[in-house]
Amino acid sequence: MKINKAFKFRIYPNNQQKQFLAQSFGCARFVYNHFLRQRIDYYADTGKGLTYHNNALALTQLKKQPEFEWLNNINSQSLQQTLRNLDIAYNNFFNKHAKFPKFKKKRNHRSFQVPQHFNIKDDRLDIPKCKGIKIKLHRAIEGVMKSITISRTPSGKYFASILCELER
Repeated sequence: MKINKAFKFRIYPNNQQKQFLAQSFGCARFVYNHFLRQRIDYYADTGKGLTYHNNALALTQLKKQPEFEWLNNINSQSLQQTLRNLDIAYNNFFNKHAKFPKFKKKRNHRSFQVPQHFNIKDDRLDIPKCKGIKIKLHRAIEGVMKSITISRTPSGKYFASILCELER
């Protein structure tokens, strides 16, 4: 039987890496809020809902527009994962498991996910478009690494939560 287990480690990015992470947090928040607004407006106009697939196609078109080309500076899979999170939140609401999704605020806990193409080697974390982030590995990572969530607390500390799949 396979189970999921998360390992949370503190990371210490330098100033250039902090700037990239801040941009990633902002892009993830923007994409979530933009497509939540789009879903609300579409439902109000037509009475029908949008799916993840509709949003993913619209994201591709959005990134091609000159005023939104800054979305290309971060990993596209992180933006797609943000759309998946929005889709899950929307489905949970309609299945009566949760309240209606709220818009993300800048001042709250900031995070984004990297579903693949990340690596940890010699106390350094590599994610797409940002290499060599110092990480404090205080215990061994067990199992197969599936995804990583980079987060920043309101006090300014950065963390990496690594989701691993273990054989029980």
